Amino acid sequence: MKKIVPDPPHTFELPPGKSLSRAIGENMVPMEYVLMNVTHYLMFAYSDSRRALERIEDEETRQLLEHGLRAMQIAWGQADALALAMERSSGVH
Repeated sequence: MKKIVPDPPHTFELPPGKSLSRAIGENMVPMEYVLMNVTHYLMFAYSDSRRALERIEDEETRQLLEHGLRAMQIAWGQADALALAMERSSGVH
């Protein structure tokens, strides 16, 4: 898997009572930025979980975490591909 070094997460100033999904739907928050955040946090979750896996001695627990890491890796790769495609189509850098 390629090394992904995403930009730091974007923070969104939402008006009181406005959900992130509504802000995205109303174009107050760019969908591309949210997707970039997803890939950013998946990278941290994967990295931290991989380090935890190295410390687990129980084989059954190791296998469970390995399966979870594989699913996370697939989701991360797909989210990254989608973020890159959206970035190219919208000109977000």
